[in-house]
Amino acid sequence: MRVSAVISEYNIFHNGHKFLAEKMHESSDAVIALMSGSFVQRGDAAIADKWQRAESALLNGVDLVIELPAVYAVNTAQRFAYGGVNIINSLGMVDELHFGSEVGNTDALLKAAQLLKNEPAEVSEKIKKYTSEGMNYPSAREKAYGGLIDGGILSSPNNILALEYIIALKQLKSGIIPVTAKRTGAGHHDEKTNGKFASAAAIRNMILNGRDYSEYVPIGAEYKLPYKLSQLDSALIYKLRTMSIDELKQINDVNEGLENRIKRLCMEYSSIDELAEGIKTKRYTRTRINRVLISALLDFTKDLCASEPSYIRVLGMNTTGMKLLSEIKKCCKYPIVTKTADFDRENPMFQAEIRATDAFSLCAPQNGLKKGGRDFTTSPVIV
Repeated sequence: MRVSAVISEYNIFHNGHKFLAEKMHESSDAVIALMSGSFVQRGDAAIADKWQRAESALLNGVDLVIELPAVYAVNTAQRFAYGGVNIINSLGMVDELHFGSEVGNTDALLKAAQLLKNEPAEVSEKIKKYTSEGMNYPSAREKAYGGLIDGGILSSPNNILALEYIIALKQLKSGIIPVTAKRTGAGHHDEKTNGKFASAAAIRNMILNGRDYSEYVPIGAEYKLPYKLSQLDSALIYKLRTMSIDELKQINDVNEGLENRIKRLCMEYSSIDELAEGIKTKRYTRTRINRVLISALLDFTKDLCASEPSYIRVLGMNTTGMKLLSEIKKCCKYPIVTKTADFDRENPMFQAEIRATDAFSLCAPQNGLKKGGRDFTTSPVIV
């Protein structure tokens, strides 16, 4: 069985995702999606719960959906990619890793990734200089590599993730082949539509504004009532106000005195949106701040977020996925979790996932969906 995988968020699952899954099936017998669960990499609650989004994927070309642990999902592009690739590699069955990119050229990405992995000393010095002048790291890196890496590769979000996937494959000495496809239709943050294609950001805005978005998503991917991070305003502000400076220092991606800025400003604002805007500077992007705030709420420390995977969590599967899963169990280096009640509740990464799901439940649009413990009461989706 030839197997392809994709690392995804499906926030929301749209026609572009279905297009990629169908393309993957042209060269593979089965498709695996490693998907973010309750919270996503841009520092927000997912638009719908992980089981809804897994079902959408399974109805539209994906055969097996595995959860990307929250400690990787709410993290930098580097850790998001490394954690995801590490899990995909551990399955022992994946032949190709597919991903969309703005450049759409695997060779160009391979060359750029090789340069990034073996960063020249003069580039490192330039990055250090630019960041010391107040520039955020992504912008500093793009400027420092000017003339060395094709223009635009380091400025587009999917290109950046693609590079990190390739670097992670090299670090793990993986035999998995990276395959990129040029993004079809709308760009990552593009608010415009293109035929039947629209970006996830554009569709989420349609949902939040009550507009019809049905033509941009396949059957089984319509979420009428979105989950909203703002439901956690009071909980998060209270948590920050009661944390010590030393506790904030331990939170993932908090450095360079950021803990002092958070501690001071959390006393002045009463919502996540206002607080994040207040903390944001040229050096600290809004996305990074959002991730830090969620990490603080969920006690995602530096050590926890840098830890290696310790299990594989199945969110859903179809008939092909069931057969594939039985083969994965023979060669996977980590335990496979399909029934959470039977898994080790003392596992730190699993405990973090439970906290994330319980917090996310409070973002639900209806009181009946806000119950805790869903990781133990919801079974994997079977289609």
